Amino acid sequence: MPTITAKVFQAGNSKALRLPRGLKVKAKSYQVTPTATGFIVTDPAAEARRLKALRALRGSCPDFPDHTK
Repeated sequence: MPTITAKVFQAGNSKALRLPRGLKVKAKSYQVTPTATGFIVTDPAAEARRLKALRALRGSCPDFPDHTK
């Protein structure tokens, strides 16, 4: 996936990101986790769907790693 540049602007007393239309943001809210070098932005609903799919695979293959605990 290519790098996307988002513009930061002032909205009242808050800072906000203006995301490009081409990004096609679907979620109404995202979780933003600060890191030492920036932020990690995740869609909680998409993360829940991925976790549900991983749980459905549990036990289907003896060598499949279990990352759902």
